[in-house]
Amino acid sequence: MLIHIGIDDTDSPNGMCTTYIGAILYREISKIAEPLDFPRLIRLNPNVPYKTRGNGAVAMSFKIDEEKIKEVKTLVIRYVRELADIDHENTNPGIVFLIGEVPKELEEFSLRALREHVTIEEAEHVARKVNAEVYKFKLGRGIIGGLAAIGYPLEKFTYELLAYRKREYWGTPRRVIKESVFYADKWSYPFTYDNVDPYKRTVLITPHGKDPVLVGIRGIDVGKILQVFEMIKIEEPIEFFQVYKTNQNTDDHLVVKKIKDVKPYDNVVIRGKVAGKYWEKGRHVFFELEDETGKIRVAAFEPTKKFRNYVRKLLPGDEVIIAGGVKEFEGVLTVNLEKFYPVNLVPKVEYEKPRCPKCGGTMKSKGDYLKCKKCGYKMEKILTPVKRPRDLKKKIYEVPPDARKHISRPLVLPGGEDKILEAL
Repeated sequence: MLIHIGIDDTDSPNGMCTTYIGAILYREISKIAEPLDFPRLIRLNPNVPYKTRGNGAVAMSFKIDEEKIKEVKTLVIRYVRELADIDHENTNPGIVFLIGEVPKELEEFSLRALREHVTIEEAEHVARKVNAEVYKFKLGRGIIGGLAAIGYPLEKFTYELLAYRKREYWGTPRRVIKESVFYADKWSYPFTYDNVDPYKRTVLITPHGKDPVLVGIRGIDVGKILQVFEMIKIEEPIEFFQVYKTNQNTDDHLVVKKIKDVKPYDNVVIRGKVAGKYWEKGRHVFFELEDETGKIRVAAFEPTKKFRNYVRKLLPGDEVIIAGGVKEFEGVLTVNLEKFYPVNLVPKVEYEKPRCPKCGGTMKSKGDYLKCKKCGYKMEKILTPVKRPRDLKKKIYEVPPDARKHISRPLVLPGGEDKILEAL
């Protein structure tokens, strides 16, 4: 008999981590049931307002004797009740149990939970329809992620090794030697990736909060991930580690849409034209994109750093394909750029003053006429158009590693450009 277990919303900004609870349960349940695969870490819609950190849910599947099912359910409920940060006002854990094969309806719900906004009521309706058993703590919002993690098709996937700290170290600086991470990254890249930000020279595998995670190493090759873990020098004891199979870095969240169809919390790919000159506010860079159905604001926010320089090079009339998540910013629906591709660039024309026709000197503007600085010759103010080369290339530009969402696929991985190219 098969049993699938999904858990979500056990953490808070103050600490804990759903993957930590999931890893403990995976180890405990594996003592009495046969795991079918690695546990699953499923990232859901990164735009929903009530998420904590990466909005990740956990699921695991086992082959089990029927008489052991009650024991497993009791174990899961006990660990979630004991370890989840239930006292935090925004933590609303949920547990889901599903017996048997995963139905198609649950797969469809999972992709909706990644790409759109779904409610607790919708999750409860789906649970009844597929005969899933749900347990809610407080509001029980975690049943959305629990169901989605079980049902997620995971046709594309990567892996993440998560190592956890001993409890006495929670909330203290993580003791990982920076140089060893850069050395390991150089050896393993791109089979493991986003270990470091090479531009800022910062380490990305160590979180900064009070949660139990010590390091998280992502990659497409489990063997390389394990070797990187061995190469990194860590100067504090490790409680244990767990490898998760995950939809991170797959771009599964992105859907090609026309502007008229875009809704808050969507994750979209849009082809259109730059409608006007960019503008800046608070170190964020904005422009408007238009297609035959409407206009929408697009932003490269401050954390994307040098990526903003490429956005500043766009000119009105440029045809581009953009990808990103949709939220309201200061009351305006805005696409938060993750990638963009300049499809067709308009000519860049600048107007220059001619040289003095009499002596070749430099002309100076004097209202509606030009005057030579050298000989004083005056002439009508007629500027000469000069075509300048564009600084943008016809390639996909992406945000730097430390600004990348968990679900976004870096271009270094096979298929990193696929979602953008769907809009061609």
